[in-house]
Amino acid sequence: MIFETKSLYVDLVNYNDLNEIIEVYNSNKHFLVAHMDREKISNQWIMEEIESMKKIGFCSGKIVEKSSGKIIGVMDFKAGEESYLSLLMIHNDFKGKGYGKLIFQAFEEYVRSLESKCIRIDVVSNYDNSVLDFWIKNGFIKYNDIELNWTGKKLPAVTMKKNL
Repeated sequence: MIFETKSLYVDLVNYNDLNEIIEVYNSNKHFLVAHMDREKISNQWIMEEIESMKKIGFCSGKIVEKSSGKIIGVMDFKAGEESYLSLLMIHNDFKGKGYGKLIFQAFEEYVRSLESKCIRIDVVSNYDNSVLDFWIKNGFIKYNDIELNWTGKKLPAVTMKKNL
């Protein structure tokens, strides 16, 4: 286990988790279409994604609801002086229940304990304004506009940071 709250914990994804991880991604069809021009991901795609993240020093985490043992989300991050949160995705069935905020707050405490000075995120700017609003409400400030290349698709985005 990497970190936890009273009701959730985050641990590294393992191959036994792949079907539930795929379910989390595929429940977010709007995200997939906006970011990748597809409605579903495959087992092969997620295995390649996890391996590529690992090669560049990122942790691919599963967000698990303690009471049910169900994976309700995923997150990719790299902890350091400037910690980088690459992805925080909650299963569509669990959105709007405060899980995203709860996990982010626990993540923030975790990287503070590792003496991170700030957290960086890159948010796709033409996707969903509620995502940008979520990060602003959680203390992030826009730094600059960038272009992301995610799975071959170029996306307008904004780099945001939160000093710790």
